[in-house]
Amino acid sequence: MENIGLTESEIIYWDKVSRSEFIEEPGCYKKCASFCCRWDTPEMPFRIIPKGGTLFYLPKEYAYLKAYGKVADAAPYSMEARFGADKPPVRVYYRHCADDSGCNRDFSRSLFCKLYPFLPVFDMDGELTDVKYISVYDVTAEFAGFETPCFVKSMKDKYKALWREGGGGAALLREPYVLFHLMAAALLHDNYTQNLKSGSSLASLKGPEFWKRWEKEYLSGSLIDKGAFSEALSALYGKFTEKYKISL
Repeated sequence: MENIGLTESEIIYWDKVSRSEFIEEPGCYKKCASFCCRWDTPEMPFRIIPKGGTLFYLPKEYAYLKAYGKVADAAPYSMEARFGADKPPVRVYYRHCADDSGCNRDFSRSLFCKLYPFLPVFDMDGELTDVKYISVYDVTAEFAGFETPCFVKSMKDKYKALWREGGGGAALLREPYVLFHLMAAALLHDNYTQNLKSGSSLASLKGPEFWKRWEKEYLSGSLIDKGAFSEALSALYGKFTEKYKISL
């Protein structure tokens, strides 16, 4: 793992994030027995993918939580994108939600976890343009017509209006470092959705048969156009760093 030092202003910022809630609905993950963490259902008979969701951390966020919050002793996994030898890679850390059997009783929750089930979509100027689902399971479940116990999912319009008007921690989400990663997540969402809809072998399946086939295609990487995503992400990286003059 990279050794990340945080400035005083970054420590103050991530402290605010750690103390903030972005989705505030009575009962939320307690009402559905933390289904967002478990995803444990016979409808999804995965053979390789572990049961449960995935907890993503931005590197600076993880550095803050490791110093001032609580994270698992074992280091998280890491994914990265590179944009040439002269530019630092962009990384995201992740752990499986099953590693935290208490759902926030044991470990500090990440920003992406706090945003669940929504992904706020911003433009380069920090203006909210849309709200989508943040979990690949929710995106896929919507495509497959699979209902989940998450009652918050039906409140897209509420949070779209809230964040557009500056409420619900919107100012924290517009911080450039976070803004870039949210925009990158939106690019990945759209790339995946386009490929999911074009997969004729999945469109005709339902229930467990759908999820069995989906697991194979997802793990094989056929549901992401890596070339198109890399090109779009590289373009975003260039425009973003030029506009905000920051290192990601």
